[in-house]
Amino acid sequence: MDYEAFFKLKERPFKNPLEARYFFRVPVFDRLTEALSQLPKPSLLILKGPAGSGKTTMLRNLARTVKDRVIVAPILQTGYELRDILSDALFGFGLGFKCAPQVPEESLLGFFQNAVSSFLASGLDVILAADRAGHLEPENLTELIDLVNLEPVWSGRTGLLLSTRPEPVWPIQKFPDARIIEVPPLDLEQTKAYVRYRMRAAGARKDYFKADSLITLHKLSGGIPMEINNLAERALMTAWAAGRKEVSSAHLFQAKTGLENPPRIDPKAIQQAAGRKRGHQKIKSWPARLSLAVFMALVFSLGLIFWPKFQPEEENSGRPPDAAQAAAGPAEAEVLATATPAAEPALPGQTPGLGLPSPPPALLRLPHNTMALVVDQSLNQARLWQGQLKKPGLKAELPAPDFEGPGLYLVGRPKSRLSLIFQYPPGKEVPPVTGEKLWRQVETLLPQDILPLIVADSQLLLRPVPPEDLDILKEKLKTWTTAQEVKFTDNLALLYTDPFVFYEPGQRPQTISRENFKVALTSEARTSGDVKLAISEPLLMLDPRNHNRAWAVFSLKYDSRLRHDIGLRTLIFEKSMLGDWYIKAELWIRENSLEN
Repeated sequence: MDYEAFFKLKERPFKNPLEARYFFRVPVFDRLTEALSQLPKPSLLILKGPAGSGKTTMLRNLARTVKDRVIVAPILQTGYELRDILSDALFGFGLGFKCAPQVPEESLLGFFQNAVSSFLASGLDVILAADRAGHLEPENLTELIDLVNLEPVWSGRTGLLLSTRPEPVWPIQKFPDARIIEVPPLDLEQTKAYVRYRMRAAGARKDYFKADSLITLHKLSGGIPMEINNLAERALMTAWAAGRKEVSSAHLFQAKTGLENPPRIDPKAIQQAAGRKRGHQKIKSWPARLSLAVFMALVFSLGLIFWPKFQPEEENSGRPPDAAQAAAGPAEAEVLATATPAAEPALPGQTPGLGLPSPPPALLRLPHNTMALVVDQSLNQARLWQGQLKKPGLKAELPAPDFEGPGLYLVGRPKSRLSLIFQYPPGKEVPPVTGEKLWRQVETLLPQDILPLIVADSQLLLRPVPPEDLDILKEKLKTWTTAQEVKFTDNLALLYTDPFVFYEPGQRPQTISRENFKVALTSEARTSGDVKLAISEPLLMLDPRNHNRAWAVFSLKYDSRLRHDIGLRTLIFEKSMLGDWYIKAELWIRENSLEN
């Protein structure tokens, strides 16, 4: 039994923030709809409020509320190029099928112009609504305002709505015609009504929150809807765990403490659970232990006798080991192994005997037979490295592609019309023609469909990497894999930042809170049955711009009763101020993504 059944609820009342039936209409929402109904419309309308105050929920429900007189198109990629803004607007107009990658920007602008003119002619006004717009610069804002006033006849019937926190980076004084609507926190009576409304929407037949507990909830949350949701959700779980049919103030204080002090990940517990699941058992009887010790000693002795006979001559030539690697620990030795220059056979066009450059420290791990391209912008040169048994080897040297800035990228086959598959943070530094030109240079050399890239100048590429970071990242990946297999949902969710972003080609990015992620994992774990997970050895790279960010790229095959997935997974880790690494973003490229 879970707490929904315990309280006789149809679903979780505080975990559906964007669904229409859970939308609690506050007075500021009526002010917003009234502003959109006025003619002429303000060219710039600003919805300001603290994080979690419900601005996104209002924007989502705004489109449904005023659809009979105003078309509200959400703009999610504010701050990017005109093409991205036009694509989002056309999706909001229901014309997403016109936004294929090969369609020129001029055509998209024509589609936008025709769509707005058609809506206006049919009696509908048009608003472009940009959520989380606080990072917009004044020049970007000016371009957006010019877009909604593209034709003189549109004046007064089109507008721009921006949702932002109280302190945007752009000065509002630059836009004297802007109308500002403040989103205040809920007062006590609104908080009570909000909780009761959501509980009723989830099927509650009585008030499970006591009167004094609602007062406590308002004080602890400050009237911020997101805080109310988090506290109320945790308090219901606390009351259920205690077997109480009502939520008291004590349950809310416990919930507050639990949210402020989340449990730490225990990798040992995960590994022990994994061992139990796979049938690993300790040998307890002393005769069995003695037999095992004798057997291991015999194997070790035979190894000392016969092993030198099977070694290549050059490994028994008496060469002293590299001093730096001899003095390093196991973790440091792995990093130094990829950073130590070594003589290699000369490639065509190179002078024999001079040796080749070593892979940069930012290329932390390169699994056997996989490849990665390192572009040195200072030397205008690109080197294709291939993972080998001992250390990466140089596969080829190429002219450097034209990258505007340093960073990490994934490039794929042009047949997908997505030559640049992914970069994080998302941007437009690489034109598609660069990706296609690069792929033509390397496609005959590659066994894989996607090529990871490190792009930077020599100074950034040669920056040293702390060896302990490699150990932490390897442990995080091991924990991530094992937690998936044994379904430790809490420990898996704690590996991620709150929130994190999930990307998939052809889909809009999803921002997911840790709590929602944990709920989804728990729900799947209950019904998925046994999980079979196959993961390749991960390729690890550090972002040359920011050594507090790392990528892990690996193939994944997941089989359970609910789903069967196969493809490429990329986890983007970021280092916290305390030195720990968390997953900030995740990319999932299905096996057929490139073809579709």
